[in-house]
Amino acid sequence: MKEDPALCPACGADLDDHEICQACGWDGALAHRARRTKRFRPGAWLARLVLWLLPFALVAGMGWRWVQTGPGPDPATTLRWLALGDGGRAAELVTLNRAYEIARAASRYSLGKLQTPSFEGDWAAALAPFSTGAVRGWLPMLYCMADAEGAPAPVKELYAIKDVDGWGRPYRVRTMSLARGTDPASVPEVAADLKDGLQASLFTKGELDLAKVDWMRLELDSSGPGGRFDDGDDVALVAYVPASHTLRLNRTNSQLSRELETSYLQGKILFRLVGNHWDLIDARLLAEHRLDVLS
Repeated sequence: MKEDPALCPACGADLDDHEICQACGWDGALAHRARRTKRFRPGAWLARLVLWLLPFALVAGMGWRWVQTGPGPDPATTLRWLALGDGGRAAELVTLNRAYEIARAASRYSLGKLQTPSFEGDWAAALAPFSTGAVRGWLPMLYCMADAEGAPAPVKELYAIKDVDGWGRPYRVRTMSLARGTDPASVPEVAADLKDGLQASLFTKGELDLAKVDWMRLELDSSGPGGRFDDGDDVALVAYVPASHTLRLNRTNSQLSRELETSYLQGKILFRLVGNHWDLIDARLLAEHRLDVLS
């Protein structure tokens, strides 16, 4: 079978096995070299750059996620959080811990001002000077965060006195004054709180004594991950803040000073958590993790 003749791509003449067209002078060797010359293609270089940077971006993203979520209860959960997010765990811990700090600051305010704080207007600004960071005695923060202002920003976020929760949405605040001698059974909210139990600290239970002290019942509600109140995923902290303080007359001045100083530093409250999946100990562990990683 006779092969098809090679034609000149410039004029269409038969090349007759020549590299140079006898009709128009087209040079096949030069054209071949020109085709092999590499041309700068921005799209290809951009694709290569993205492929080179992608592993570094993934490592940086995983590192940022690690700082935010912290370690999970097991390796599989940790990997899932790093890949898919923690499902709002860190936001809930910020919400709970921040509400706890607000209640403790309210306790210090009532002791320092001899009156309970108002939660009208910019109440967060009024309570902010009464925050201590709540880290004294919690290692390793005892040595690093006696002053919460010295902490990295992700750690301070957990202890900041703000009027918004961990999702950045405003708390719904409700208060109730309870005079000394009030019968707990006559107040449905108080009766329900006593039935569910109150804590005096992260590790100890507390007893509400309405016979000797005035109290303010403070409820800080968060709309939770759904962003709407009363939709089943709300998170709340209910706290009882002492509205009056009893000083014993058989104490010396130094003893009274120590009692007042201890009460002020601790910001004594009784509290319970509502609708939460995590607790305040988890929030402390997240703060420790962030401090260890970022310091």
